[in-house]
Amino acid sequence: MKEWFYILKEYVQDIHPLVVYSTLFLIGMFVFWRGCAESRKNRSSIFDVFLVSGFLSAIFGRVVYVILEWSSFSSYIWYWLPYEKYGDKVFLFRLLPWRFFSVWDGGLVILALFVSLLLFLTFFVLVVKKWRWKHMFFPIYFSSTAMVGMSFIYIGLVSNFNEWIYKGLVLIFVLAIFFFLFKFIFKIVKDPLYEKYILGYIGVLIVFISSVYLVYLYLSSDLSLLEDVLVGIFMIWSLVMSFFFILDLRRAKVSIRSVSTVRSVQVK
Repeated sequence: MKEWFYILKEYVQDIHPLVVYSTLFLIGMFVFWRGCAESRKNRSSIFDVFLVSGFLSAIFGRVVYVILEWSSFSSYIWYWLPYEKYGDKVFLFRLLPWRFFSVWDGGLVILALFVSLLLFLTFFVLVVKKWRWKHMFFPIYFSSTAMVGMSFIYIGLVSNFNEWIYKGLVLIFVLAIFFFLFKFIFKIVKDPLYEKYILGYIGVLIVFISSVYLVYLYLSSDLSLLEDVLVGIFMIWSLVMSFFFILDLRRAKVSIRSVSTVRSVQVK
């Protein structure tokens, strides 16, 4: 088993970080699409929301990385062209300000990307699309958290921090519980109303457990002040949005059972 583990480590370490992050993004987008498909959202709108939110969160994650690692950036000179040529060798995006955009070096703060993705997705689905929160809470949370869990595993593989591999696996396992419970409850519960409430409250419980686990992981690490603020924002988002989800879940469904008997007035 250990031999396979080390083979996997060597294989992953040889993959470019941009390829890995792109793959994680696609997996997160699939989870988001699959969750939205349950409420029959327009497919194009689903992908548009996730793509735009993912792009903006990647920018934010890079900005936070530059701020935290500014000492390593300030040593470079500024040059107006994005490339350098020395003889036959050409170097791209090595000097400022172009170096700020070279996200393929793996320079992203996962926590900043995760929290900003939650916020951007929340903004687009509630303000721009005006979708019901009870339909979007789980797709937003589970897609973002799945990406974080897989990022932990990747960081553990490439950095030889084996404990982060196990932390990521635990997080993925907690999320997988909801998926299996969803399939199980869907088969045994025949009443749609009971099914809605059971899945809703179990889902909120899973969100609470995984959120507490994530907060514990970060607060037990050596964080900067900016990262502490991001953890606080995540805690507030989880609590507030879980509360609004329960409110929306319990909101009465209004349906028109009969047409008004008032006849139209005719003028002769």
